[in-house]
Amino acid sequence: MPVNPTSSTTPLGLLAEVRMGVTLRGRDATRPDPNGSCRMIRISDISNEGQLCVGELHRFEPADPIRTDQYLRPGDVLFPNRGVRNTALAFDLDDPQVIVGAQFFLVRPTNRAIDSAYLAWFLRSDVAARYFHERRKGTLVQILERADLTDLPVPVPPLPAQRCIVELDRLATEEARLSTELARLRKIALERRLLGVAQFRSHPPV
Repeated sequence: MPVNPTSSTTPLGLLAEVRMGVTLRGRDATRPDPNGSCRMIRISDISNEGQLCVGELHRFEPADPIRTDQYLRPGDVLFPNRGVRNTALAFDLDDPQVIVGAQFFLVRPTNRAIDSAYLAWFLRSDVAARYFHERRKGTLVQILERADLTDLPVPVPPLPAQRCIVELDRLATEEARLSTELARLRKIALERRLLGVAQFRSHPPV
């Protein structure tokens, strides 16, 4: 569902706290450890539709202490600050020891007028993508600064409307997934029929 960019908006910085993810120093700072006490969400773990696309999160044992407020809380929104992918995830796992690295902005809503899932949806929208495209800096790796995010104008409709937008987006994503799966199954069925025709009409070489 499109949002009218000329409608009343509020800077993101008035709706949420924006901070960097955890800075982990050292070459082996995130070395995999199946018995590690901490798990990490990486940029590759999040799909373009803002969903976790891995079965198990990366587990490791941090070398340095991690502050309690650096662990993710349900309702936090994760947004990459490097690269050109415009994806965002509303964190909802019931796990007290999950973090993100400094490649992410951690957006923690502070205003009850904003729904986390709606905010993540808006950060993935074409309107936000155009805004960030004009502000990314760098050649080899493009980077967004914190102010680029806090200054983002966000339309804030009533909460019921926000939740309706999120649900419609979820249904559209599911429709696209089912359409892709249906096309795949149709292709398989057609291929089997054509193979049957080929085998029925084939003749042994003379």
